[in-house]
Parts: sequence; structure tokens; C-alpha cells
Amino acid sequence: MYMFLPFLTAFIGLVLVWFEKRLAGLVMLAVTAGILMFWFQIHATTHLKISL
Repeated sequence: MYMFLPFLTAFIGLVLVWFEKRLAGLVMLAVTAGILMFWFQIHATTHLKISL
């Protein structure tokens, strides 16, 4: 349901890098990676029954 968030943050980061805002782009990359790790942690442990 919320899987659009990493795509949205990655796109915003891409636009920021395109307009030469490199540090803001790196921050958005970190936000994207954080969302993906959080999403994987929840779904891997509850939905897939994988013990991490």
C-alpha cells in the first residue's frame, strides 16, 4: 500500500540532483534506503515468516 513512498523519495532525490542540489539528493537517498529497510523488516518478518 505504501510502496509508492520509496519511488516518490527516489524521484525527488533525482530531481534534486538534476538541479545540482547534491547534498539534498544524498539525504533523499538515505530516506529512500531507510523506508525500504523499514518496509522489508516488517514484511519479511510478519508476512513471509522469516526470522531476521
